[in-house]
Amino acid sequence: MTDYHCHLLPCIDDGPSSVNESIEMARLLCQAGYHMVYCTPHLIKGLYEADNDTIKNAVNDLQKEIDREGINLKLLCGREYFLDNNLKDYMNDLMPLENTSYLLIEIPPHTYPGMVQDSLSAILRQNLTPVIAHPERCELFHERQIADPPRKKSRLKHLFNRFSSDVQTAVNAEDGDNKLLKWLVEKRCGFQSNLPSFNGAYGEQIQTAAQYLKSLGIYTHSGTDAHSAESLKKLFGLNPD
Repeated sequence: MTDYHCHLLPCIDDGPSSVNESIEMARLLCQAGYHMVYCTPHLIKGLYEADNDTIKNAVNDLQKEIDREGINLKLLCGREYFLDNNLKDYMNDLMPLENTSYLLIEIPPHTYPGMVQDSLSAILRQNLTPVIAHPERCELFHERQIADPPRKKSRLKHLFNRFSSDVQTAVNAEDGDNKLLKWLVEKRCGFQSNLPSFNGAYGEQIQTAAQYLKSLGIYTHSGTDAHSAESLKKLFGLNPD
């Protein structure tokens, strides 16, 4: 298995504060069946601003440590980009998930659809594919989606399951409050689910949203979004120390 979203690197963002905790997290991931993990620290201007070289060096250093411990886990570079007005400052040096064209993007709760479309269009023009991190946690995809009657849900599912000329027809049809989600699918963006969302770790509303989005079949990637060893123990049903 591959974890496409994990805050595994020590002392980079709000993830583990020591190499030892990173090693413990790596061991837990390996025991749970993961063989590959993308290390995706936050990039938020004014808060977490480590540059790409720092991330690459941190991944290499941690890989040496877990190899020394005999943990069979491959670490790959990545970032979780925060979609705000400062994202434009990083557009000339974007770092997609290693060996892919995928760029992990977090849409904050205070943004609006037009800003999302403008920012992601700039990324698409660089031949990169935005992957929306944990869309179930984004308010833009909450109640308005879930409140849709069954007829609209069926139309959405038809759209998500087909990338053809029928897509444009469906997008142009009357679609209530689903325009942003349909636009993202039409542009073939990816969607990464957080595994803890499905067991209620972030609350009932997010759990419901995750189940709804899963029923539409839009998720293309999954991740633990783990920030600590304790979060992984809870996710995997292990007793904390």
